[in-house]
Amino acid sequence: MRTFTTYLPILLLALPLFAIGQTHIWTGNGGDTDWFNASNWSANTVPNATSNVLIPSGFDVDITTSLATLDYLAIQANAALEVNNSIAITTGIEIMTDGYFLYNLGTLSGNATITNYGTFEITGIPTKLINQLTINNENLMLITSTGIINVRENMILNNSTGATIIAHGAGGSFSSNATGATFNNFGTFNKVDIGQFGSFYMSLATNNHGTLRVEKSQNILILGILNPINNYDTGIMTGEGAFDITAPFTNTGLIKPDGNQAVELTFVNTFSLSPQSTIELDFFGNQSGEHDSIHVFDNPFIEGNIEITLHYEASIDDEFTIITTTQGISGCDLPPSIFAMFQNFQYEFEVNCTSNNVVLKVTDKVLNVEESEPLNISATPNPTTGTFEMHFGTFVSEIDLTVSNIFGQIISTHTAHNTDRHQITIDGAAGIYFITARTAEKTGTFKVVKK
Repeated sequence: MRTFTTYLPILLLALPLFAIGQTHIWTGNGGDTDWFNASNWSANTVPNATSNVLIPSGFDVDITTSLATLDYLAIQANAALEVNNSIAITTGIEIMTDGYFLYNLGTLSGNATITNYGTFEITGIPTKLINQLTINNENLMLITSTGIINVRENMILNNSTGATIIAHGAGGSFSSNATGATFNNFGTFNKVDIGQFGSFYMSLATNNHGTLRVEKSQNILILGILNPINNYDTGIMTGEGAFDITAPFTNTGLIKPDGNQAVELTFVNTFSLSPQSTIELDFFGNQSGEHDSIHVFDNPFIEGNIEITLHYEASIDDEFTIITTTQGISGCDLPPSIFAMFQNFQYEFEVNCTSNNVVLKVTDKVLNVEESEPLNISATPNPTTGTFEMHFGTFVSEIDLTVSNIFGQIISTHTAHNTDRHQITIDGAAGIYFITARTAEKTGTFKVVKK
């Protein structure tokens, strides 16, 4: 049989210095996992509101038959507590790295703090109540196939930088009332793709400094006039599902469709942008389904910044519908044009707001000569009647040469080996051409004029 003496030094490290209550260390000597079996505890009594409690590594404990009370509880690595009733907490609970806390039903209450460095899982359809507590998630919180999680009396959920909350299942919700609750997110909250339609309701004040992600066919619903959502400067709202927002919504952060290649991110009821906010999009082509977009069931005022990442060589006059609305656009204050790079070319996009959509159109494409200086190349003669010799300024084992016109169209390509020069002939019309030279280490661009 295991005895408590093995764990006393560990308990002294795990419990707060201010702890003065009776010490209860789980021994399992009672032969079961029942919290209320006094024989399972080192003190041969069941913990109470003044007890400092340790569940050591290797033990599983369950709270089922009644309300449990405690002052402070430490759950060690590879130890687990399963809650099927209620706990009243005086000071706090610490779930250590690789420790496990499973909350199935009942009430968690107290003017106390739960800090999770392991796994905190909330599961099961029965309604639950979290009252007053502050929960600091420092690692992983799982919300799996839940019903309503009532959060009351200014309950606070802090999701720390680097920590993750995963909502998995067809339903579930955090539901506050007039007493209020707050979710402060600095890490990642993810409503994951479950292979079918799924929703998670967030009816509590939400302050997002991290990432709110909604995956394919999933909804995050942020509801209630008393529960605002604030997407701050560092906040990201992303994915390829839908945010359904009826709460007051302010946004100075980033909106980014994100998924498998090009995707559409949807906003229902309320879509908020500000002059400080940014929309970030990926373009793989100009056809429908080849570039990211945002679909809005609202009549939003469109403003802020647009950032484009090009993944292909676009052409002049390519168009991209990036925002569509069902109720029209109430106003638009976007920049008249934006720019993006692909390889060594800079693209200019004209920004057009119609009555229902926002459309980008490629109006200019120029070679960015300034970013291609490290390789010292030249050409003679220049101007040329068509044939000239490129000089690389050094001996190269292999070099690739691309000849382009002023519209970015590639005229010809060449590869040279073990040389410091190469002859090129331009068969096109008179005008300005750009020669881009690339080695494994350097890139250079040079302008050639054909007479």
